[in-house]
Amino acid sequence: MLRVLVVDDDPGIVRTLMLGLKMMDCRPVGVDSAEAALKSLEEKPADMLLTDMRMEGLSGVELVRDVRARYPDVVCVVMTAFASYENAVSAIKAGAYDYLPKPFTTEELEHLVRKVSTLVDLRRDNARLRAGAGDWFDGLTSRKSLALQTLVERIAPSEATVLLSGETGSGKTELARAIHRRSSRADRPLIEVTCTAIAENLFESEVFGHVRGAFTGAVRDREGKFELADGGTLFLDEIGELSATAQAKLLRFLEDRVIERVGDNKPIRLDVRVIAATNRDLAAMMRDGSFREDLYYRLNVFECVVPPLRERPEDIAPLAAKLLRAAAARYGQAPTLSQATVRALLAYSWPGNVRELRNVMERVALLAAGREATPADLPPALSGTGEPSGEKRIPTLREVEAEHIRRVLALGFSMEQAAELLGINTVTLWRKRKELGDA
Repeated sequence: MLRVLVVDDDPGIVRTLMLGLKMMDCRPVGVDSAEAALKSLEEKPADMLLTDMRMEGLSGVELVRDVRARYPDVVCVVMTAFASYENAVSAIKAGAYDYLPKPFTTEELEHLVRKVSTLVDLRRDNARLRAGAGDWFDGLTSRKSLALQTLVERIAPSEATVLLSGETGSGKTELARAIHRRSSRADRPLIEVTCTAIAENLFESEVFGHVRGAFTGAVRDREGKFELADGGTLFLDEIGELSATAQAKLLRFLEDRVIERVGDNKPIRLDVRVIAATNRDLAAMMRDGSFREDLYYRLNVFECVVPPLRERPEDIAPLAAKLLRAAAARYGQAPTLSQATVRALLAYSWPGNVRELRNVMERVALLAAGREATPADLPPALSGTGEPSGEKRIPTLREVEAEHIRRVLALGFSMEQAAELLGINTVTLWRKRKELGDA
């Protein structure tokens, strides 16, 4: 279903276009200015922008130029009653895909929609092929990983709800993406939500949406993550942290396939597959009353247990090589791993799992660019240089994270660059530095 943003300062034209587009099986949103269009794109994506040429404020050409700079995947089409060769040239130069002179017939609009739909579908297919090149299971040979792959191959094409359980950093998010890519929804959105990343008082609004006036600051209706995932998949990470109210709302969706926005009692029926993940023992939480029993059984239709890295040592070397290639693609020349370095990786217990291995490979990519990495390029806990004598102490996950953050910052990157390398935002990096006493 093509998502179309219609922009025209004539409300009658917007209504007519939206009605026609709905009949063509599109999902249209209408606004009356270029400024409102940019605001709409900030809140929810669109596949196609259909904008008038002449409007108060920003013109259609200026809007196209701005949208192409911010959202390069949006297909832009300019329509105008002032048809001329010069207008067509200016629209195309600004980045418009096509140009539609007014008045146009329903057949002309339908032809345009078909062309854009074909283009969008091709882009999605290419994205799927590119994404498939980095699959979760690539190169893994351990018995536990192969057993998990067999299970995933069986359940991914179904519509069943899936619960991923495993330790922090074991790869649950990447596994959820692999399941989505193997499903019939692969060309539709995968919306990811980390339940602990949203303040509790904002969670329901962010995930289920809200209507205007629902609370102070709610100046307009807003779609939540569920509606953005319509037709696709919603991935809820750290599901064990949901509040009682959010648990009840999620249960209602899993039972009835409807949600209600905050401040509204009108049910919205959606087609969304749910994948949830947790590093907690939900069965124990169910027994002590902190997690709803009925929700637990609704989520746990299929449980995929992601084994920690220490239980599948055969996967360490191929995983390290894959993560090192990915890191080197961002930083320059790819290093190789010496046999001594691989032995050091295999001897380590990996309390931070795949996430910790990824951080270590980021470090190696930076320190050993273009040459063979040695144990000296590894953190002290892995290279054996961290303790002067006696049995090597296994660092805590917090210590590993702190050491990695400090080493990245010591390389002279800006806060923005360091945050990007660490896979977090600048606010999180500032908070972590403050916790470490480095801010």
